[in-house]
Amino acid sequence: MNGMRLNEPMQEPLCIAEIEAIRLYCRQQVNQRAAFSGAVAALPLPMLDAAADLGILMRLLPKISAEFELRPEDIAKQDPESRAVIYTTAKALGDSFVGKIVTRRLIGAVLAKLGMKVAGKSLVKYAPLVGQITSASLSFALMRHIGLKHVEDCYTVARARAEARLFGVEGVVIDGVAVRKRVTG
Repeated sequence: MNGMRLNEPMQEPLCIAEIEAIRLYCRQQVNQRAAFSGAVAALPLPMLDAAADLGILMRLLPKISAEFELRPEDIAKQDPESRAVIYTTAKALGDSFVGKIVTRRLIGAVLAKLGMKVAGKSLVKYAPLVGQITSASLSFALMRHIGLKHVEDCYTVARARAEARLFGVEGVVIDGVAVRKRVTG
């Protein structure tokens, strides 16, 4: 049964208010980690910033997914309709970490796509002061961009799951009750 145990109940999705609060919390976490990345990038030590960025992303992205209950193991606990909404919405987002196990290779691919910024960051850091400030700024912006994109992707998927649960896949809500077919007349 898709890795679920027989006695394990399906997980109830987050409500919209919880999703909004998680979004704010995760955005704060991203800003803190991006600031740390920028501080490390200001140090004129070779490859330290790249290793720090990789470590930050390896911990941050799964944490964000966990907050929104969108890790692979969380998704497996959802009812089939919720899983369908999650996978359909995540697929529509394109390149996304939602529902994926975050690996060094996956993060490396994302950093490679943004390679020009990373390469520029590594080269400018050796110019006195101005180079370090530029490197720190680029590192902050890069980490913030990747982190906030993941937050928004998770938010979009979690919200779609909550709305499908609330409104039904094709229905509407009337007096707090999900109705599958619209009443015309």
